Amino acid sequence: MDAPKLRVVLISHGEQSKGMLNSVQMLLGPQENIVAYSLYPEQTVNDLTDQLRAEVETYGAENIIFMSELKLGSPFNAVVSLTRDYDLYHISGTNLATLMTVITERDDEDATAESVCAAAMETAQDSIVDVRKMLREEPDMEEEDL
Repeated sequence: MDAPKLRVVLISHGEQSKGMLNSVQMLLGPQENIVAYSLYPEQTVNDLTDQLRAEVETYGAENIIFMSELKLGSPFNAVVSLTRDYDLYHISGTNLATLMTVITERDDEDATAESVCAAAMETAQDSIVDVRKMLREEPDMEEEDL
């Protein structure tokens, strides 16, 4: 099978992006065309920005979906700084559910970065749940329904 045409670039503070990559590969199997970058205390945002710029210059802005963990955090800002020069696709607030959606949706023959991002945003709406409230509202829910 050919590598997916859309590249996923995970960005986070510390090891979160690498952990998410590890987790998604545990759940969905080995993945191609995905990479994780981390911002560490000894680095500057410019260091990370340079790495991300290299991704864009190598793969093309239209072929990359950036996924950062925290809106307005330094990794988020590194991606946003590139929008002065490139029209980028960037999802922030990434969790494992949205990442899995991006990974599975990008394999669709007609997938575009825009359609994959839209699917991830739909998943995001249902991926955060107050379980106590959910169980209170649906007391007859069986374990197999969860």
